Amino acid sequence: MHKGKAVKKRETSERRQLQELKETLQRVQADFENYCKRTEREKEQFRKYANAEIIKQLLPLLDSMQAAEENLKKQEKVEKGDAIKGIKLLRQQLLDLLKRHGLQEIKCVGEKFNPMLHEALMQGKEKEKEEGIILEELQKGYTLNERVLRHSKVKVNRKEAADEQKTKSA
Repeated sequence: MHKGKAVKKRETSERRQLQELKETLQRVQADFENYCKRTEREKEQFRKYANAEIIKQLLPLLDSMQAAEENLKKQEKVEKGDAIKGIKLLRQQLLDLLKRHGLQEIKCVGEKFNPMLHEALMQGKEKEKEEGIILEELQKGYTLNERVLRHSKVKVNRKEAADEQKTKSA
């Protein structure tokens, strides 16, 4: 009988341990679920306000544009040169801000065509220029921290096959 009590006592102890482990597991699972929810809320907050700093830095440009607009309304006659100068100043203000955040213009004209940076939209034929040299930039391309945001759209020099044959045989 003594053996039976010991077995029962051990079973009771094992059940208690099992119950404690089950409760611990439930707490850990609840903590993990709360952690996941909290992390998701934090990610959502980050996404929601991630651009706040750059937008805050764009506000002076917006103010400058508004001031320019109000100034133009007050003037009876606007000189074309003054308007162009104002637009260039606004463009430069925006470009300077974007450069501070890692934006760079992709160099084009006179450069060798690089499909990683450039998109050829047209071909030109200038005999004095090398094959594959960019003749004209049709739309600016940009990189952000060395990653291409938009390829430059360009016109590339293409020599005719007959011209190449004449050059090689001469």
